[in-house]
Amino acid sequence: MSRENVDLVRAAFENFLAGRSDFGPELLDPEVEWDASEGALDISGVYRGPEGVRQFWREWLAAWETVQFDYRLVDAGDRVVALIDQRMRGRSSSIEVPFGEYAHVYTFRDGLIVHWKAYMRQSDALEAVGLRE
Repeated sequence: MSRENVDLVRAAFENFLAGRSDFGPELLDPEVEWDASEGALDISGVYRGPEGVRQFWREWLAAWETVQFDYRLVDAGDRVVALIDQRMRGRSSSIEVPFGEYAHVYTFRDGLIVHWKAYMRQSDALEAVGLRE
């Protein structure tokens, strides 16, 4: 099912970039854990359940008029690594902010995301799933 997981993340990213939705709420397991605890994000912590994920996105997106990114997805079995290079425009300042390169790791079970973790270094995300660049 790993290729399908990559396709699910790709579709969610493309919908987000096209402004059609927040990140794929239909992909979330009822017990999902959304881990932004690494601390470099302006909103860090662990969010639980679909409502917790919605809270994360509301808080993160509140500051930004636009969020754009380039990405590459890596199949890691029941996990998908998203290697991201992101830039945003401040909602109140209209200033372009390069967030830079970072990564997400999505863990799937039965076609749903059960865990997500943000990594400020792409190499750390790859290492977490047993891969190296």
